[in-house]
Amino acid sequence: MRLYASREPVPASRLSALRSDPGGIVRLRSLLACATTLAVTSALLCVAPALSADSADTGDPIISPALVAEIQSKSSVRSIIQLKPGESVQAVASDLERASEGSRVLETAQSSHFFVAELDKPTLAKLKKDARVQSVYKDELSAPSLDVSTALIRSDRANDAGWTGRGTTVAVLDTGIDRDHPFFTGRLVDEACFSSSDAGDGTVSLCPNNQPSQTGVGAANAETTQCMVNGASACSHGTHVAGIAAGRMTTGAPSDGVAPAAGVLAIQVFSRVDNALVCSMGGGSAPCFLSYTSDQKLALEYVARVARTLNVASVNLSLGGGGPYSEACDANATAAAVKPDFDALIALGVAPVVAAGNNGFPNGVSSPACISTAITVGATDDRDVPATFSNRGTLLDLFAPGVDINSSVPNNVYGVKSGTSMAAPHVAGMFALMKQAYPNMTVAQSLQRLQATGKGITYDASGTQVRTARIDAERATAASAAGADPRV
Repeated sequence: MRLYASREPVPASRLSALRSDPGGIVRLRSLLACATTLAVTSALLCVAPALSADSADTGDPIISPALVAEIQSKSSVRSIIQLKPGESVQAVASDLERASEGSRVLETAQSSHFFVAELDKPTLAKLKKDARVQSVYKDELSAPSLDVSTALIRSDRANDAGWTGRGTTVAVLDTGIDRDHPFFTGRLVDEACFSSSDAGDGTVSLCPNNQPSQTGVGAANAETTQCMVNGASACSHGTHVAGIAAGRMTTGAPSDGVAPAAGVLAIQVFSRVDNALVCSMGGGSAPCFLSYTSDQKLALEYVARVARTLNVASVNLSLGGGGPYSEACDANATAAAVKPDFDALIALGVAPVVAAGNNGFPNGVSSPACISTAITVGATDDRDVPATFSNRGTLLDLFAPGVDINSSVPNNVYGVKSGTSMAAPHVAGMFALMKQAYPNMTVAQSLQRLQATGKGITYDASGTQVRTARIDAERATAASAAGADPRV
């Protein structure tokens, strides 16, 4: 299994019907499911370059049509006034202050190229004729992507109603966690590491004790020496995933995760690979970070052992490879290696949530997302369109946002990543809300409700029209509001 690794994000400090088989095996697949890609693509926020004071003089000022339209319905609009090369911010700002009582300068000290002001219609009319001005446009608020994704699935509204995952735990099998990150303060309930070393593969354990396994405090530390590459932690993926599922708002954070009161069980299942040939087979360069199936199975068994004690709602696996599998891969011993572990977890009420993969398969998913008892998650963007990289097709169970998601990364900061790896923890967090809201529901029943209350997204999967639900937390938890007090 390989982690679909992404480029390191820019830190914020430097920029945000249950259906049973005849044999009695519970099948969690939706007949109208679609598929996603598990691969984790990195996506840094792309911002159009601002007009520079060194730009050529273009004659009359360029006035944003959107600003003109908005200012017609408002008394004033917060705007940016960009100046032509060599012009004085103080001079233009002073003239603007005198132009109208309805305008005022807000900021002039930070740049010699532009300033910020609240503009009314009379002042904007004067600026249109000011030869010193290059352009005028609204000072937009750009919401961080985690804010966008939680608002899109309305988990923020479910949280406001009290459904926060309180009393539950989300297990994250990944590259460990930044243990002291403020996004997880007081909610890291347990840690473990299952990370093999093999001289033939050039793999080295990432467990802090340098052994193939470790449990307890510090076991899933993502900031160990073996995780460091070029002075930064290359084990950022798990911290990002955990933040999406269960981060809690704090200073500098983009917003709450989906289940901000849930506990986090962090388990390291990756090993460092220094063998260039092994890394190249996965499409990367050395060092890279890959996960043995055996370590995943050990980790899943650990989750099963602590599931009742910690009230584990879900286990997130944003990892995988191979495919495309357009049908359940249960008969494939390699692809379905962790199916017994998934089945055991389901019997304990734990949802095994798996990213579908990022290969862009039109009708297929990766392994272990192809397992019939996996809850397979594909990625959409903030317009509810399937992401181009996302695997899709009839094996997909749910969609969740997975493009430009801003979440926690090591060194106590935040960064942006994209991939079905980012979509899956939205669903893992959602199962924590469901376990709080409907404690007696089975995993299959919770999945059914998520599918029934989600927003249907229809697309073509190799000639077949497929409809898959994108989760809606508010609707999924609404029916429990009258029958339970979420704060008890």
